[in-house]
Amino acid sequence: MPRKKIEGICSVEGCDKPLKGRLYCRNHYQMNYLYGRTTKLHSGDKRKHPFYILWFERKQNKQLCEEWLNFKVFVDGISPRPEGDYFLLQIDGSKPFGPDNFRWQEHLKRKEGESNKDWWARKRAARIAANPALESDRNLKRKFGLTREQYDEKLRNQNYVCAICGQKETSFDGRTGSFRNLAVDHCHRSTGIRELLCWRCNSTLGKVDDDVELLKKMIDYLEKHKRENS
Repeated sequence: MPRKKIEGICSVEGCDKPLKGRLYCRNHYQMNYLYGRTTKLHSGDKRKHPFYILWFERKQNKQLCEEWLNFKVFVDGISPRPEGDYFLLQIDGSKPFGPDNFRWQEHLKRKEGESNKDWWARKRAARIAANPALESDRNLKRKFGLTREQYDEKLRNQNYVCAICGQKETSFDGRTGSFRNLAVDHCHRSTGIRELLCWRCNSTLGKVDDDVELLKKMIDYLEKHKRENS
């Protein structure tokens, strides 16, 4: 059903622009939505704005991109704030807050009678869902001592393909709804980092426990039956 057009002019004194909603034109409606007022926000008034503390703390901690050092641009960039208990989160923790690096994240609250185990599991699941890249970066550092920059450099040096089969990753991760990243291969004895492998090649090496002799026997076996069946 088509939306009914609002007729009339803005209720702000001296403005004769057509209504958008709540008795205001488009400009005054937006101003009232963002600042709770229909007059221009002067520099001395920004301390009263609900986003001021949010902006000031991140500015003091040097967490804002250059563009968002301007309070008005910051407010326009993060508005509107969702209803409920939400906080501002960086998508990539290694970069400053900016137009492409923020999200509103809901504060989780512990349910009555919820065990510590279930509470922490629910928080972790929410954190991964909200920022899978951050969780991936933490795992890289914890398991292999690699930063995201070091992993990306390896990936570029391999031309974004598996170091063994020379193919891009084709294994799909149903949990994230996307293709898996190439796995970091490492020696299970020395724990030394080797190269990046696709899921198939990496899991194959894992199943034979890096046993070179066993792999040679597998090759001999395949070549034997290939000759017999040719």
